Amino acid sequence: MDVIFTEEAKRDLDELRRYLEPLSPAGLANVVSSLEARIRAVADNPGIGRRTPRDDVREAVEARYGFLIPYYVRGSRLYVLRVYRSNRKPLEYETLKVEK
Repeated sequence: MDVIFTEEAKRDLDELRRYLEPLSPAGLANVVSSLEARIRAVADNPGIGRRTPRDDVREAVEARYGFLIPYYVRGSRLYVLRVYRSNRKPLEYETLKVEK
């Protein structure tokens, strides 16, 4: 399955890089590796993500570093909507942009 990152997800990853890289390049590498592994697992089995308040969006949990990864599937593509740190304010699911 092809994985597509939305602009919002790309922005999340860029913010993560800008914040963590100066503090700990090795830490950034560990976080990115863990996120990649979780997203690969979801791409291999999209149904493993938990349900969200929206019927069209599921969510993977990267528990080690506390990230939520909301996504949806269209055909053979998995769209990553956000890469969201769960200790922030709650994620507003109604604002997630899903292509119809």
